[in-house]
Amino acid sequence: MKKSRSQTNEVRATEPVTAAPKVGSYTAPAGFFIALAVLAYLGHAELGYNHGLFSAGVYEPYANLKSIPRAGGEVNPVDAGREVYAQMCQACHQPNGSGNPANGCPPLAQSDWVLEEGAGRIIRLVLNGATGPITVNGKEWGSPAGMLAFKDALTDEQIAYVLTYVRQSPDWKNNAPAVTPEMVKAIREKTASRPNPWTAPELLKIPATE
Repeated sequence: MKKSRSQTNEVRATEPVTAAPKVGSYTAPAGFFIALAVLAYLGHAELGYNHGLFSAGVYEPYANLKSIPRAGGEVNPVDAGREVYAQMCQACHQPNGSGNPANGCPPLAQSDWVLEEGAGRIIRLVLNGATGPITVNGKEWGSPAGMLAFKDALTDEQIAYVLTYVRQSPDWKNNAPAVTPEMVKAIREKTASRPNPWTAPELLKIPATE
């Protein structure tokens, strides 16, 4: 039976209309979104551990979240000190503690100053900085800028950690007694009125154990 024109139009009107594909359309592969998720996770972890845009005071007196003691365990001073060293010291003293002749910065690896039985002199160096030449292992070193003072930049704990790392770094074959926050605090209080950096001759007059 032949359909009328009106019946044919009604049938066509009820048929689903399929949109034409867009030219140049693109669907990102699943791997792209997985990579975005991984980057977001790593960024979040970086902010959490190294305090990102937050004030460093969030983790005081510790350097960052990794340095905060966990229940049932204590901070490893060498590991905590390695982080402080990477942030504050290695640009001048080099990652391997070899120093830098180009800027007159002396070595810390196997340094006679670092390996003294007492840590009084090296604590003073970190707190107030140093100026003028210094003889390390029989060789004279000296930077025009001298060594910076860190008494206002680092806490007693951070200074104890970094000096313990420097004095006990297994990579540098250093093996000297650890430095405690109490030792740093005592010398900080003893030298609180001193505004100037130290010279090597001044430090050599002070027993390393004091």
